[in-house]
Amino acid sequence: MLDRLKPIHLLAGMIAGILVLVTAAATPAVAQDLYTVSGVHVDERADSATKARDVALASGQRAAFSRLINRLTVSDGGAGVATPDQRTITNMVRDFGVSNEKTSSVRYIADMTVRFKADQVRAFLRNRNVPFAETTARKVLILPVYSDQGYTNLWDDPNPWRDAWNQVSNNSGLVPVTLAVGDLGDIGTVSVEQAQGGDQAAIDKIGQRYGANVAVADATMSGSGNGQAVDVSVTRYDAGGAPQVFGVHESQAEGESVSAMLQRAAADVRARLESSWKQASMIDYSASGELMLFVPITSMDDWAGIESRLENLPVIKLMRVVAMSRREVQVDVEFAGTPDQFRVALAQQNLDLQQIDQLWFVEPSGSNRLAKLKGNP
Repeated sequence: MLDRLKPIHLLAGMIAGILVLVTAAATPAVAQDLYTVSGVHVDERADSATKARDVALASGQRAAFSRLINRLTVSDGGAGVATPDQRTITNMVRDFGVSNEKTSSVRYIADMTVRFKADQVRAFLRNRNVPFAETTARKVLILPVYSDQGYTNLWDDPNPWRDAWNQVSNNSGLVPVTLAVGDLGDIGTVSVEQAQGGDQAAIDKIGQRYGANVAVADATMSGSGNGQAVDVSVTRYDAGGAPQVFGVHESQAEGESVSAMLQRAAADVRARLESSWKQASMIDYSASGELMLFVPITSMDDWAGIESRLENLPVIKLMRVVAMSRREVQVDVEFAGTPDQFRVALAQQNLDLQQIDQLWFVEPSGSNRLAKLKGNP
């Protein structure tokens, strides 16, 4: 079958006269959203409103830089990054915006959004030999199962555990987290018993409904009064891989509400998801590779969508379209890291990388285009 496949790519397009050579300029991957830090609150005082504003903006940039480093690195790696001086940080800032400004003659209050220059931040970390990750994981759908005093709930109200996740689920960071809306379609797709029991078919189905991987976060309350605690067992189901299980325990602090404790537990779970992903997706920037990829397509619009996904991968340093036919695009790609790391990065864009003999192919996950192509000379 492969003997029939190779001529399709190497000869058939040219013989038919439909092969078009295309030269593209270098296409750097865009990861700017990852390098944007929002919600930085500043509150500073000085001798005048102008000085207070200057101090606040500088402190906001420092705080945003610290959050960015924590976002890109694991705790051990990020802890080793000494905060640079203000001039160095300012030179890495692309721009910033402020909202909710309040001023007095000696005080300035605002919320800042700071966008950093991705290339300069990368260079800063590489020069200090700090490993970092910048590939965004596929979205994770949280199924918050809540158990208290013999009552177990997923979709019904009240569900304080779901309420806690509403406070911490968003798209910032490397692992976007979302919650199901809980409509009749969701309720009919996976029950609380199926979620707790790990019913793979039901879990896969709701994951497909949201275009996400799924994590069942099973929270069990214990204790009473002001001495309550929560134990959370998390099972993460990633497409094509074995379930990953970990646990989180939180106890109610003095004077703390149960809802605040649950929010801490949810934040801990999210941090564990982030840390696990960063460990798995750390790019070895001392390594690099180049592959000639063959991409089966159904139309030019289809190729435009695939091309956009490739351009969203920060590990890609250079991408050049070499040849194009009605059925396939040939792309030369230079990337940071190893081929396995490149494969993981592609998977987050729902693209599969396969090697057959000496040829490398990329196709949308689950499309089986390559199998169809092999069957059609």
